[in-house]
Amino acid sequence: MSFILNTPRLLMQVEDASIAEKALLFYTENRAYFDPYEPTRPEAFYTLDYQQAASEFEYNETVKGHALRYYIYLNNVPEQIIGSINLFNIRPMPFSTASIGYKLHHDFWGNGYATEACLAAISVMFSNYNTHRIEAKVAPDNTRSIHVLERLGFTYEGIEYKSVQVQGQFRDHLRYSLLNADHH
Repeated sequence: MSFILNTPRLLMQVEDASIAEKALLFYTENRAYFDPYEPTRPEAFYTLDYQQAASEFEYNETVKGHALRYYIYLNNVPEQIIGSINLFNIRPMPFSTASIGYKLHHDFWGNGYATEACLAAISVMFSNYNTHRIEAKVAPDNTRSIHVLERLGFTYEGIEYKSVQVQGQFRDHLRYSLLNADHH
């Protein structure tokens, strides 16, 4: 299991509850950008207590092999979170699947960081976890995220009708997948 990844421009790390203050700042600074696309969150999500509990839970899920969240930093600014990649619903054989979600601080959009980070995380899932298939759901109007999936080689599979509650309403999402055999 790889808890630290390096790419040409990025440092990616699995973190424990000590990350809670930085995570809270990251989410708070980006709330207006994330809320239109994120699953409905409880108001407590934007508190330090919630972020501490969530970080601890995610770390424990990573140790158990059920999930894998990397926080993303620039190599030259390793103290500021600029994004995260979450691989979750990791299911062993006979399913051998995982789901992926990612987010990037709005100040860093348009630089290819999400694609670079996803490539590194996907490689871990396919090589270290022997995953066969990675799935993604994306809101139809989230064009930036759709472009990331397409750059990564994900295949569009169709619409999941009313599949995710966003801002209190169930909304359609597009479903994409990437198979290990198709990953380069």
